[in-house]
Amino acid sequence: MGQKSNTLTLRTTKNNLNLLQKDSKSFLYGFKFLNFFEKLLNKKGVVITEKTLNFVANQVFFTSKLFFRTIKTINYKRKGFTVKLLTSSKPFCTKNVSLEKLFSEQFKLLNNTLIIFNCTNLNIEINQTVLTLFYHKTKRFSTVLFTRRFNFYIDFLKLTSLFYQNKINTQSFVSLLGQLFRVLPKRKHNRFLFFLKFLFQTIIEKNSMLLNCTGSSITGIKFIINGKLQGKTRATSSCIQVGAVPIQTIDKNIDFAKTHVYTLYGAFGFQMWVSRQ
Repeated sequence: MGQKSNTLTLRTTKNNLNLLQKDSKSFLYGFKFLNFFEKLLNKKGVVITEKTLNFVANQVFFTSKLFFRTIKTINYKRKGFTVKLLTSSKPFCTKNVSLEKLFSEQFKLLNNTLIIFNCTNLNIEINQTVLTLFYHKTKRFSTVLFTRRFNFYIDFLKLTSLFYQNKINTQSFVSLLGQLFRVLPKRKHNRFLFFLKFLFQTIIEKNSMLLNCTGSSITGIKFIINGKLQGKTRATSSCIQVGAVPIQTIDKNIDFAKTHVYTLYGAFGFQMWVSRQ
């Protein structure tokens, strides 16, 4: 019997170059800068869904996609953060060290004459019609799976809308599902799987109102979870598939992502395939 080929390596996908540099020293400094930038924004309640750092001649091009969490957005509006940012002449400080000094130290490590930043705010790209539909479809799960985490539920709806609009990649969405599953007790594992199937069916429905707004082209979703579901002594596997996901063809646009989720009941593995036209 012939073995199946690894179509994930054969399929032609968009290659997003990141840290492409022959010099190992520049590569390490660039990797350090990306980790520094991500940790700095995470402390401020900002999530980076994508980040790339490319070296061209003596220039550095940094691109990122940022998502502001709901609780931080509310605090910024309440404290007048926007007004302070525009009117204050003093630099913002973190632990009595100015951000300007921290960035300058990182820039010196890169040893380039010009660094170009290109940051995209994903919050302004959320389609309100899509967000409203997902809210009405999933609000009955907010008191079951999102207990005492209503702000996280709002962020989940926003990121799901961005995923439906193809504004974030599958890896970011799988990581979001891992954050939702990580704190759930074992009695709610089946409820979580039922919620995923219901959510995927809502995404695949091809609602005419959403097609006119976003033109989403998701044709199928396949999700596999491996681990000790419901606290069982042996690991089991559960698969959810909605729509058609032809993973054995190289002429289709299939996006694949996986992650590990560490809980009190052990480690769980998430795998997800998304088929788009």
